[in-house]
Amino acid sequence: MIEVYMLRLDERKAAALYPVMLNYVSESKREAVRRYRRPIDAYRSLTGEILARLAISKRWQLSNDELSFYKNEFGKPLLHNPSIGCHFNVSHSGDWVVCAFGDCPVGIDIERMKPQDLSIAERFFTSDEYKMLMSLAGSRQLTYFYQLWTLKESYIKAVGKGMSIPLDSFSFLIKEDGEVAASLEEGASAAYFMQTFADDDHAMALCAFHQMVPIFKELDYEELESLLSTLH
Repeated sequence: MIEVYMLRLDERKAAALYPVMLNYVSESKREAVRRYRRPIDAYRSLTGEILARLAISKRWQLSNDELSFYKNEFGKPLLHNPSIGCHFNVSHSGDWVVCAFGDCPVGIDIERMKPQDLSIAERFFTSDEYKMLMSLAGSRQLTYFYQLWTLKESYIKAVGKGMSIPLDSFSFLIKEDGEVAASLEEGASAAYFMQTFADDDHAMALCAFHQMVPIFKELDYEELESLLSTLH
């Protein structure tokens, strides 16, 4: 089962909870978030790890002290407890922080759909994807760009090899009904995708290596603070 925790950022509330959340992460994470020049970026990064800690401790009945994270050679965060079969992934952009977790490799990406020079698509997308994108009109074009981008990011994050997998080595077609058709690189494991939106301004995609009907849970800051008290 794949679950997704979602939190809409509120800078004032995040600032108030920031010193509390710092108590639940490692010293290296505290040092990392303090290095951010903009407070909002520190809040995003810290909240992402807190969501992961809450999700993993609840789902796998682990104490917070048992959770230790590291990054693989491609930068994917992983848990130092491989025997429990726990997989998770975090993303944040604009107003949202999201964390997907489950019992198979999973990748999630969320992007604020800000204006974009779509010529970048010719560089990173396949020719079929680019042709489809260019055939669209008006705001649909920008939306489709971010739909494709989040799908691609969710896949390379699930695989865990980052940009070592060229974005134009696999492709997607999003059908009128929202169904995602994927054509992955040769030799790739079967993967399943969902493309959706957190709100009108944020596209989001999810990738997992087994079929899924993900459960989405949106938290507010009151719930987040209450859940923190369950970490021990």
